[in-house]
Amino acid sequence: ATDYGASLAQFVARQTADLVVVDYARGESADLVLKPAEVDRMRVKPDGSRRLVVSYFSIGEAESYRFYWKKDWETAPPGWYVAENCAWPRNYMVRFWHDGWRDIIYRGADSYLARIIAAGMDGVYLDRIDIYENLLAERPTARQDMINFVADLAAKARELKPGFLVIAQNAEGLLSDRAYRSV
Repeated sequence: ATDYGASLAQFVARQTADLVVVDYARGESADLVLKPAEVDRMRVKPDGSRRLVVSYFSIGEAESYRFYWKKDWETAPPGWYVAENCAWPRNYMVRFWHDGWRDIIYRGADSYLARIIAAGMDGVYLDRIDIYENLLAERPTARQDMINFVADLAAKARELKPGFLVIAQNAEGLLSDRAYRSV
């Protein structure tokens, strides 16, 4: 098996960027996740100065190639499951406000966020924040629910690792909310 972390660390260590966004995990196998020593290696630029290492983190879609995915969800989906994203096979839109999804993403010792932090990441690059837009007909409070979700995730992350970065991708419509911007 290819050593994902060592290969990625070697590649990133040669770059001069001040910040890199990488995927903490390439799949379910323990051989395909980044280890703290690999993240530490990525943090050092060729000239010896430091860079930030941030993990990609989809919070609005479940991915069937992640550690948390259970095969039986294909026939008996959990309450947070909405539908497969036809543009991104093996990615499934989620009811992000659902307690079961929150447990997977940021609650508990074995949450996805806890694993990212344990790997030594400096922050997360949140993807699919804009999923709330697809769910407004089902849940009129989805916009505020997403703001709350990101705030709760950030609070948990910073409780585990003070100064942890939370970078939002997409969902620019939420930027009009002062509380969201402060997160």
